[in-house]
Amino acid sequence: MTRILVTSTLAGDGKSVVAAGIASALRATGATVRLVRIDDGDSAAADARQLARVNGVRGASEPVSASEIPSDTDHTVVEALEAEAIEADRTVLVVRHGEADDDTVSRALSTQPDAVVVNGVPEHGGPAALQRITDLGGHAAASIPQDRHLAAPTVRDIAPSIEGELSGDEELFDEASRDLVIGPVSAHEGMDYFRKYPDKTLITRHDRIDIALGALDYEPLCLILAGGEPTLPYVAQRAERESFALITTSLTTLEAVEAIGPLYGGSAFIGERKLARAIELVADNVPTAALV
Repeated sequence: MTRILVTSTLAGDGKSVVAAGIASALRATGATVRLVRIDDGDSAAADARQLARVNGVRGASEPVSASEIPSDTDHTVVEALEAEAIEADRTVLVVRHGEADDDTVSRALSTQPDAVVVNGVPEHGGPAALQRITDLGGHAAASIPQDRHLAAPTVRDIAPSIEGELSGDEELFDEASRDLVIGPVSAHEGMDYFRKYPDKTLITRHDRIDIALGALDYEPLCLILAGGEPTLPYVAQRAERESFALITTSLTTLEAVEAIGPLYGGSAFIGERKLARAIELVADNVPTAALV
């Protein structure tokens, strides 16, 4: 049995993203895998619930103590912020690009992790990010690029930020979409426009029902109607029986967009969509085979 510890320099660096991806990749080899979150921080409970969603991997929806980690699988992936308390065969350190200063990273590297994953790297910045880790004395294994889906706020985050009333499919409230799309001038022009953004939240004026109905044919995660209640009840009725979330707000479209913008980059790692994207990113960028 191999125990792999995934830790980070700072809270919020992306431990859960990397842990979920590593566990899924190891499970894809046919091995049995357990994935646990240590109870060592404010986000531990939410992280545990998210990690329990990884398909085919044994896990728990509650965090565990360092002394209660099961050893009943080929591989056990352990996510923890406090690495010193965990015995492991391999340690993966996650560093978010541009967050921790050199002194903080150097202190984390002094524990001699087996691999370092740099998360949230801007386009074309991977070589420089990995070189920084090497210069500070670490073994840089991989970089994960910035991702708009992982950075996006959930529907539940958006609603209070725009003083909105939330309704529709409750199972989508903790999900996030890659793009925030502003409705076009006319519904006729919107067809190709909506098709261009398959994973979207659409915001349009409450009185542009033609735009809203046109967008619904292209399955947005969420529809935001700005400036007041819809002029026709038909949109709300569709939200009750179809798979999308609906937010109505008295703010104008511009005011709503300005309020939503700061949410990007600070949203929690929750929901099936973010989990699927995390697994894909790790599979594409992190050489997990070397860890076992």
